[in-house]
Amino acid sequence: MDLSRYSTLFLADGREHLRRCTTELLRWEERPEDRGSVDELFRAFHSLKGSAATMDYQSVVEVAHSAEQLLDAVRHRSLTPSKAVIGLLFQAVDLLDRGLEGVVRGEPLLEAGLLAEAINRMIDSATPSAVVPAERPSLRLNQPASGDGERRAGRARVDPARLDEVLLHAGELIVAGNRLAEVARGRPDPELEAVVGRIDTLTRRLHAGVIKVRLAPIAELFGRFPRIVRDLALSLGKAARLELSGEGIELDRAVIEELVDPLIHLVRNAVDHGIEPSATRAARRKPAEGRLILSAERRRDLVAIRLADDGAGIDATRVATRAADLGLLPAGPAALGSDTLLSLLSRPGFTLKDSVTAVSGRGVGMDVVVSKVRALGGRVELRTELGRGTEFEITVPLTTAVQRVLLVTANRERFAVPFRLVREAVLAGRGDDGRVTGDGEFSFRGRSLPYVDLGGATGGRPGSPTARRPVLMLEWGARDGALGVDSLLGQHDVLLERIEAPTTLPSWVSGATILGDGSPAFVLDPTALF
Repeated sequence: MDLSRYSTLFLADGREHLRRCTTELLRWEERPEDRGSVDELFRAFHSLKGSAATMDYQSVVEVAHSAEQLLDAVRHRSLTPSKAVIGLLFQAVDLLDRGLEGVVRGEPLLEAGLLAEAINRMIDSATPSAVVPAERPSLRLNQPASGDGERRAGRARVDPARLDEVLLHAGELIVAGNRLAEVARGRPDPELEAVVGRIDTLTRRLHAGVIKVRLAPIAELFGRFPRIVRDLALSLGKAARLELSGEGIELDRAVIEELVDPLIHLVRNAVDHGIEPSATRAARRKPAEGRLILSAERRRDLVAIRLADDGAGIDATRVATRAADLGLLPAGPAALGSDTLLSLLSRPGFTLKDSVTAVSGRGVGMDVVVSKVRALGGRVELRTELGRGTEFEITVPLTTAVQRVLLVTANRERFAVPFRLVREAVLAGRGDDGRVTGDGEFSFRGRSLPYVDLGGATGGRPGSPTARRPVLMLEWGARDGALGVDSLLGQHDVLLERIEAPTTLPSWVSGATILGDGSPAFVLDPTALF
């Protein structure tokens, strides 16, 4: 029987079991007396062993079975829980995590035998009678592993590549529908209009359905970080723990995959730069153990992800001095706002470290964070207080597929503004109901907002501040701004094409799209204009 076609499902299943193992190991390490974690770990390794046996991946079976035997010795109290026991189980998880894809490709898991021997020696040193010879589980294609039947009922796995393909075609259908609607407007025909409307409804339902299938709980992203914090803190001689919140929030799998690197950089920076050594924290009357909080919150069709720490905070004066040394700021005292601070920290090559370590010092971390998030059509915000801690907030769209935009013109060019950022559009230029002031602000309903003219920002001639012209009232995070344009062309659904961000590309461009008439247009990140 050819089982190769099931390899993708095995990988996805195996990754899930390993995530469960990591979560339970961290919980057990924190509360060694908790027998529930031992039982959960046993089930996870047993399930992985059964799946691997079905696929005839014997090296995976060997590692999982050895881990299972170690846990069984603990469960029967012939082996006392210790850091050494937990350490060996972490090694088993790491070995499997690194090697699963290679095993599927037919590569051996080279260290499997060595790890199995180390585990068996530990069991032997405690109670020799506890050792049970490794066995090959029987192949049971129609039965779930012990304890997994109820947990897995009603859930099916689908190849993500196939979902991506279906989503792409659904998005192309929407774009084609927009083109069809534009053609139909030039040919008044009630029957044609009815057919166009029906096609529009069906394609939107199809697209929304595929998006729902692609959504995944953000716990799949968050779950890896408690282990990263633990290992990094130990390697740096620090004490730190990570708390998670909002793990049930769902996000497009494609977005989750793109957020892995940015969050790894932020978490590593928080532990390395932010969290102080225990002695320093004690001197500052802080708990010896540093605290990090990783949370998610849904905001309409956006998801806000926050990473906060209670560490030393960012020394803006030191950043300004370093920036002046590099010629990025004039020498002398400088008061840096949050946006300027983030902009400097995310400059390629900028670092506050005097030497390169295995963790940081190369000046690439924040650059990766900002560029990756920007490529998703998202935004990064920074809040910090010296001595109290730092918080980064990443805001990204729920999905990177079709987006609703407001088409506008400036300098006789069309631009697409993400509709989620537009609170309202006003016609300004006269009176006190909305006008551009002399200091570059927009006065509206008793408030003064930062104002940018899109024509001037895109390299053309700015519109007259006294002309009767549209102004978009934008809202992102806790901030507002006003964007002046020449005209409004209405709302459209577009298929967004991501653009790799070369240094010559303006920061306010987040992507491009093909409009209904076949012409291209830039998709703006208007928040980068303010």
